[in-house]
Parts: sequence; structure tokens; C-alpha cells
Amino acid sequence: MLDSFRWTSIAASLYFATFTFVTRFEPLGRQSAAPDMQSQSTNTLSPSTQQSSDRDPLAGDAAAQRTVTATKRWLAGAMSTPGMNAQLREISRANVKGKLEVQYHIYVTGAPKDQTYTLVDWPPNHPDPSPSIAGLSVLEDGLVVCAGRATDQCSHPDKPEKKDAPVKLVFYPLDGEIYRLALVSEDQKAKLFFAVIPAPIQATDNGCTLEVVSLRLKNELLLIRGKGFHPNESVVFQSKSDEQTQTRESPDKADANGEYQLPMEPFVKGKDRGTAEIKLQGAKCAPALKFAWGN
Repeated sequence: MLDSFRWTSIAASLYFATFTFVTRFEPLGRQSAAPDMQSQSTNTLSPSTQQSSDRDPLAGDAAAQRTVTATKRWLAGAMSTPGMNAQLREISRANVKGKLEVQYHIYVTGAPKDQTYTLVDWPPNHPDPSPSIAGLSVLEDGLVVCAGRATDQCSHPDKPEKKDAPVKLVFYPLDGEIYRLALVSEDQKAKLFFAVIPAPIQATDNGCTLEVVSLRLKNELLLIRGKGFHPNESVVFQSKSDEQTQTRESPDKADANGEYQLPMEPFVKGKDRGTAEIKLQGAKCAPALKFAWGN
């Protein structure tokens, strides 16, 4: 997995707060998208279903397909070393100078504690992942820290760090924006993939959840996620965008875990902004929501 990654740049600036090691992540909307990740589609609101690849709006857009596939695997934890898991625990949420700021600590289970780790960040609109912090350690309770016992452990030339300073991730997210992260051990044998959506776009109905995950600037590319449905039950995805008067319906099925996923490019031909309405109808529930796309 990560052995073949090209780490081309440092993805985040490192800051030190009192007794805490901090890395800050700017939202996707304030980053420069890589040229090959720009959307070239002007489709109407057009989901691709899990069963019908001939209706896939991402056909011909290899970059979008890679982004969606990687994100699905990331969210499922399919790329992590078996028996290992990482999660973010929220420690703060506030409005700072007009922007949402959300802070997390990292906890891991099942990973060897005699290794140091590198934190890797891969924004969906970047072609490659990049290392963010090297020399991290795992305490007995699973907390990821900057150990500060050697010069190559998260060291900074101008500011000293306290031993075992918790790593604090600080995000300034846009609505629905996903942050894809990983921890990789120095010997490359332990890899933990995890993601967080600090400001989710979601709705619930009778125990079911419908969520929009943003994968490109201005919601040009989305991953729709449904949870809480009966295993393998038939569902109907409904969508309507901007001034369209007809609702599109795509019959499909939830998977064996009662979950549903499909990519979407919500832009309408000839328009640069609008609002989409989506709904996922199951036997016991029908969560629905609206979201904006474009400028």
C-alpha cells in the first residue's frame, strides 16, 4: 500500500502549543487542486449505481474513479494492517475568526509500541499523499504522541517539545469535507488508515443515515453514503438538482451490512451553482437532505 506512495511534499505546517504537538490542516477549498483532479464533467445530477456501470458518470474520468475507490477503501479500513485500528477523538470544536475549528487526538489499538510512526495526509484533490509528522510514538493507552526522546522525533529546530506531547490535529473544514490520514511504522509493517469528516452533511430517519462526502472543490465530486438499512434490501435513490422538475430514481440494493455507497457529480449543464436534493428510500426509512454545489 504505502510502500509505493510518492511522498513529494510536506502536507501540513507544524506548530507547537503548550505541552501539545499540533499540526493544522486547511480545508480543501483553500488548497490548490492538482490539474488532473479537476472535474471535466458537465453532467446533470447523475449517480452511478452499484449494479449498473453503464450509467457511471465517472466513466472516462480516471482521476475521479481513483479518488472514489481510494476513499471507499479508506472509510472501510480495508487498507489497514489486520488487527490494527486508529481513530480520532474530538477534544475541541469552536468558531475561530469566522471559521469552524475542530481538534482531535489520535488513538490506536493493536499497533506495536516499540516502533515510531509517520503521519501521512492525502487530500482527495491532491494526486499523491505526503508525510506530515515523523517520529511519533504510541503510549500504553493508545494515545499517539511526539515522544521527544531523540532529535528525529518530531523535532523542530527553533522550539523544544515536551516528552510524550500528544499530537493534536487541528482542522478548518468545509461542510462534508473528508480528511484521509494514515500512520505508518518505521519498519513499514504497521499501517493504519483512518478518515474524519469534521463537518458532516447528513440526515437521519428512523435509524437510517444519508450522508454526502465531498471529494472535490465546490462539491464537483461526491460520495453518497447510506447506513442503517436492512442487509441486502432493495432501496431507491432519488435525486433532483437545481431547477429540474423531474426526480431521477435509481433502484438498487444495500450491501450485506445494510450500507449503500455511490459516487455523484451534481453539476447541471450550463450552470455553475445550484442546490441538489437527494433521498434514499428503504423499507423502514427514507432519509433525505439538500446541499449546495458550485460557487
